[in-house]
Amino acid sequence: MSRAIYELPFGKARHWVTHGPAAAIIGGWKVSGILSARTGTPLTFSGNGGTLNLPGSTQTADLVAAIQILGGINTGNPWFSTSSFAEPVGARFGTTGRNIISGPGLFALNGAIFRRVDLTERYHLEMRAEAFNLTNTPQFSNPNTSLTSSSFSYITGTIGSGTGVNGTGGGRAAQLSVKVVF
Repeated sequence: MSRAIYELPFGKARHWVTHGPAAAIIGGWKVSGILSARTGTPLTFSGNGGTLNLPGSTQTADLVAAIQILGGINTGNPWFSTSSFAEPVGARFGTTGRNIISGPGLFALNGAIFRRVDLTERYHLEMRAEAFNLTNTPQFSNPNTSLTSSSFSYITGTIGSGTGVNGTGGGRAAQLSVKVVF
């Protein structure tokens, strides 16, 4: 995650547009942004499990070839190569183990532009515009990892928005605010 605040080079005592009405209008603005990029969550591949005769246990799949990440989204476009996995034969666990690859990564860019205007020595006006998920990048959920499912290897949804600091996903959202400080 990376965060930055940058003061734009316009207005009084700045590099460009240093005087006049344009300096008063476009001067003093600051921009900030937060960039988040994360790997996806781990994936574990499961098989039928009926031959284990252990209620509540999940059977892992056998790995028969190197896994290729294809990056497809939605039914008909697999996220990974399905030919890399096979159903285990007999009463044994498969060879894949847990958390062997990661699902789709997450990317989010939040941005803001803001300015403080001194009305008097005591009163100040703060104006702010903010955008969350500025690039409107979808956050895809993990693909189905069950060999017995008809949607094996397909990503068919996005991550919900969550709540509080755990929130992610969702479309672009923008908000404007004006505050009087005294």
